[in-house]
Amino acid sequence: MYELKSKKYWADPYLPIQFEYRDPEPAFPLHAHDFHEIAFIFSGKGTHLTIDEVYEVQSGDVLSIKPGQVHGYKNIRALILMNILVKPSFFMEDYFDIQSLPGYQALFGEESQDKSEKDPITHFKMDFDTFLKAKTLIESAYREMNEQPTGYRVSAASQVLHFLILLLRNYGEKNSGKISFGADAAKLFDYVKENYRQSLCMEDLIKVSGMSASHILRVFKHHIGYSPFVYINRLRVLKARDYLIQTTKPITDIALDLGYNDSNYFSRCFKKYSGFSPREYRDNTLKETLRDIS
Repeated sequence: MYELKSKKYWADPYLPIQFEYRDPEPAFPLHAHDFHEIAFIFSGKGTHLTIDEVYEVQSGDVLSIKPGQVHGYKNIRALILMNILVKPSFFMEDYFDIQSLPGYQALFGEESQDKSEKDPITHFKMDFDTFLKAKTLIESAYREMNEQPTGYRVSAASQVLHFLILLLRNYGEKNSGKISFGADAAKLFDYVKENYRQSLCMEDLIKVSGMSASHILRVFKHHIGYSPFVYINRLRVLKARDYLIQTTKPITDIALDLGYNDSNYFSRCFKKYSGFSPREYRDNTLKETLRDIS
């Protein structure tokens, strides 16, 4: 049996990212978390465990562990690593379009809901030059978080974003044959991102792509991690957050602008993906803003 960890890592409520420097990493029994964990191996060796696999990790290796995935360590030999802990909300908000990058689904996408198709923990080795760049970024962000100079939140977050880009690019280059978009798929994704505020249906996607409905579903699941209409709802919710924060538009008008004919359905979708109703999200954000400037 394993334990679900939900530790009080989030000392800074304004940052969805925290660090754990392990020197050395101790042996650790099987466990799971409710956040993403990126384990970046600085040096040494050890055995990484999952429910189904056992394998060696060493300098330059990266593990991307999604919420709910079970893992642990044993046979530690001077293993030093940095755990970068990331709240799921960081990827949900996706202000920088990280989800569009090749490799995102493998490293950070939601796990399959089919219990017979549980995603494996992603484990790969960075090339040496990228490893050095990534290590420098991680150590700098870690210092910012610990020393907290003026502007440390912006500095740490920007360095973590740079690290994530290096990670996704390096993973994408090593697995390009598995995750490259075909021309038809790229055209389809572009169409959805440009028209998600319209009332799209499967017939529209078939017409644009020339694919069958079943193939469209497979393509979205493989590259994006969601069905096309779940993806459309997520895009709409992300845009709705901007409207709620940056405008005083009534919620009903925002729903209509984003392609929802029913404001109640919009509110249910918004709460499903953000954890708050649109009104709660607007009110909470306003309160936080007033508190910051007071």
